[in-house]
Amino acid sequence: MGRLEDGAHRRRAMDTDAIILRATDISYRYGKVDVWQHLGFELARGVIAFLVGANGSGKSTLLRCLAGWSPVSSGRLLFKGRPLSASDRRMRAGITFVPDVPAFYDDLTAEEHIDFVLRANRRPERKDEAERLLKALGLFGHKARYPSTYSRGMRVKLGLVLALCLETDLLLLDEPFGPLDDETSAVLCRELAASAAGGTTVIISHHGQVPGLSADKTLNLREGGLEVRVGSGDSPSDEAVASDPS
Repeated sequence: MGRLEDGAHRRRAMDTDAIILRATDISYRYGKVDVWQHLGFELARGVIAFLVGANGSGKSTLLRCLAGWSPVSSGRLLFKGRPLSASDRRMRAGITFVPDVPAFYDDLTAEEHIDFVLRANRRPERKDEAERLLKALGLFGHKARYPSTYSRGMRVKLGLVLALCLETDLLLLDEPFGPLDDETSAVLCRELAASAAGGTTVIISHHGQVPGLSADKTLNLREGGLEVRVGSGDSPSDEAVASDPS
C-alpha cells in the first residue's frame, strides 16, 4: 500500500470532524498600528488551507501567532480545544512552523539538525522518514553540509524536511514555494497532500497558483479583515463563508 493510501487509512481511523485550530475575534497590533482585526475561523483535522493576501497584509504575522511565536493583541486562539500557549511543551510539540527564512545552528550539519530535532521531540523512530524526505526533496547528497552553505531554496527544503518528518497535528508554511523549482514544488505538493490525508492540518501562505494542490479553505487577508472561502479561492464556484469587517 502506498504512503498516500496509508495516510488516508489513518485519517479514516480518526475523528476527522475534530477542530484542530479555532481563532475567535483575534487582533494584532504593532505599536499603534493595527495589522489585522477581529479575525475568526476554524480548521478541522486534515484540512489544507491557503493563506493569501497582498504584501503587508499580515500573513507572516498571522502564521507566527498561530505557531505560538507571537501573542495576539486580543481575542482567543484554541489548539485542539485548549488555549494556545507557547509555554506548553506538549502543545508546542503538536505544531511545526517553517518561516520564509528558516534559521539553523551554525555548528550543525543538515543531518545533525535532523538528529537533534528528532531527539528533542522524542521521535527517533522518524529517522527513516527524514531520510526519505531528504531524498525526495533532493538534499540527501548534501546532508553532511552546513546549512550556512546552502542556497535559499535548499534552506527551505531542510526546513520542510524537519517539519514534515515530525508528523504533527498542525503544519504552518510561510511562502514555501517561492524559492523552489517546479520539480521540487510538485514533490512538496504530493507530500503535503499525503500529510493532510494522514490527519495533519496544513496552512500555506502563498502568492499566485499552487499547481497540483487543492485547498479545502482559503483565508484571504484584506483591508485588515479576513474572508474565508471554501476551496482554493480561485474559482467563481468557491463560496465565501465568512467575512470579518476591518
